[in-house]
Formats: sequence, structure tokens, C-alpha cells
Amino acid sequence: MIVTSKQKQYLRGLAHSLDPYIIIGKNGLSPSSIKSINKSLTDHELIKVRIKIGNKKDFAPIIEKKTSSTIVGLIGKILILYRQSEDRENSKIILP
Repeated sequence: MIVTSKQKQYLRGLAHSLDPYIIIGKNGLSPSSIKSINKSLTDHELIKVRIKIGNKKDFAPIIEKKTSSTIVGLIGKILILYRQSEDRENSKIILP
């Protein structure tokens, strides 16, 4: 799914009050952390991921590809990810 810059701005605004759901630490980007990110995206559509070890710009494209999500923003050590719900009728976020 392609997200426009206007929609990214809207999603960053929604993500402002969120806390990080996933924290990637000393174990790095493991299969279990990808699985957790996938589950969180399925449940919430919009999540924050904190990367404590390493460079977020290295992890971002890998996470985006493996979770079929879109990077909405990179702020400090925080990654904001969005994936539209498969069930569009019960979607929690309606994009402008």
C-alpha cells in the first residue's frame, strides 16, 4: 500500500501519544521480534518500535519488508510503522 505524505503526517500525529510496543535491544532483530511486530501491527495498525542497539536506519528497511508495513516516521531511536488492517470494514484508522 502506498501512503501519501499527507497521510504520513496524519499518522505521525496519531502516533504522538503512543508508547513503543516493541523494544529491540541487545539480541537485535530476531525472528521473535519480527513476530511480535507483526502481531502488534495486526492488533493496532499503528505502532512505535524503539531500537536501543544499532542504527535504526539499518533496521528500518528490513522491518518494513518482513512485516509488509510502511515506515511513517523516524524520530530519534523510534520507528513509527503502519499497516492497514486486512479487514477494512473494522479498520481502526481511517486515512484522509
